[in-house]
Amino acid sequence: MIDLATAAPKRLRHAGAWPTPTPRRAAPGTELRALQDRLPRCDGGAAPVLSGDGSEPAMLIGQAPGWREIETGLPFAWDAGKRLCGWLALAGIGVDDFRERWYVTSVGKCYPGRAPGSSVDRPPSRAEVERWSPVLREELRLVAPRLVLLVGGLAHRFAFGPAARLDDLVGRELGWGAAPGASVLCLPHPSGASTWLNDPARVERWRRGMAVLRDRWADVSG
Repeated sequence: MIDLATAAPKRLRHAGAWPTPTPRRAAPGTELRALQDRLPRCDGGAAPVLSGDGSEPAMLIGQAPGWREIETGLPFAWDAGKRLCGWLALAGIGVDDFRERWYVTSVGKCYPGRAPGSSVDRPPSRAEVERWSPVLREELRLVAPRLVLLVGGLAHRFAFGPAARLDDLVGRELGWGAAPGASVLCLPHPSGASTWLNDPARVERWRRGMAVLRDRWADVSG
């Protein structure tokens, strides 16, 4: 068992079998299922990426799916997901918990593609964010999670405005009008391209955030 006080986020990864189940959907006839069923298709005809049935006590909001997520329809289906689940394990959230007891979605629900001349995925454009924002707000309203985890800068800015900064958000418990009554926490993106955690002081802030996540997950998952 890794000690949170000494955990190094850049080295953490999920160990063992890596499940990629069929994405979950709400029960037919529910308002949430109607929302999920009417989402527009992504370019190429792929379904928008999300997983959840509305019964979950917690919601994770990321930035946008990658191309492997589009292939499987499952959020955090590959490398960033393995890093993320390595982190979540420190908070007592196993991979089965993550796949079955969290509603997992994102600001953009289709793959935005690569940045020009780069091997790194670009963030969703302003138009893409505007396209999907009403859907995300409806997901929040219908699921009404008690715990919200915002992963990555775009999710942070969606919640807290364009001036939102990781240094001001990670390690704190926050409130958000779109998720009334929920504990809201922020984490950097687990992508290997992220450099925010290269600073040891930020690693300490990340550890504080993980400790809060552990406590709040214990509160809502019992």
